[in-house]
Amino acid sequence: MLIEARAAGETTIEGERLAGGVMIAAALLSVLAMGHHPSGAHATGGIGDYVHGAMIVLISALFFCFAKFAQRRGIARPLILAGLVAYAISLAAHIGAATINGAIVPALAASGHDALGHDIALLCWEANQALARMGVYATGTAFACWSADLILRGGTANRILGVAGLLAGVGPMIAIGGGLASMDLAGAMAIYAVHGLWAALIGIQFIRRAL
Repeated sequence: MLIEARAAGETTIEGERLAGGVMIAAALLSVLAMGHHPSGAHATGGIGDYVHGAMIVLISALFFCFAKFAQRRGIARPLILAGLVAYAISLAAHIGAATINGAIVPALAASGHDALGHDIALLCWEANQALARMGVYATGTAFACWSADLILRGGTANRILGVAGLLAGVGPMIAIGGGLASMDLAGAMAIYAVHGLWAALIGIQFIRRAL
C-alpha cells in the first residue's frame, strides 16, 4: 500500500511538472504566434493559415493545463468548476474565431469566383470579432473565479497570484466593454499577452509546488 501510494504521488508530481511546463510554453508561444499574425489584406491564406492552426493547438494545450490546475485545486468546489466551464466556453469561442479567419475565409477566397463578396466578408469579420470578444469575456470570468479561490483559500503567494489573476481577467473585460480596446490585431495582441502572462505564472507555481 505504501509503495502504491508513493508511486501515485510520483505520478501526480510528474503530471504537474508536465502541466506546468506545457502551460509556460503554450502561453509564450501563443504570444509569439500572435506576433506573426498577418494583418489587412494578408490576414488570411499563407502564413495566416499556420498562425490560426497553431493558435488552436496552443489554446487547446492551455485548456488541458488549466483542467489540471482545476483538478489540483479541487474541481468539485463551485468556484473552480465554474472557472473550468467558463474556460471551456473560451476555448470553443476562440476555436470558432480562428476557424473563420484561418479556414472558412481562405476557402471562400480561393474558390475561384466572387464567393467572398462584401456582405460575406463583413459577416465573417463580425462573426470572428463576436467570438473573439466572447473568448475574452469567458477567459476573464474563468480567471476571476480561480483568482477568487486563490485569494480565499491560499497562502501569501497564492493570494498575490490571485490578485494578479483578477487584474489579468477583469482588466481586458473592462477594456473591451468600455470601448478602450478592440479585438483588432494590436488589441488582441495586448490582451492575449496579459492572459498568457498569468497562465505562465500558474505554470511556474505548478512546477514550484511539484518540485
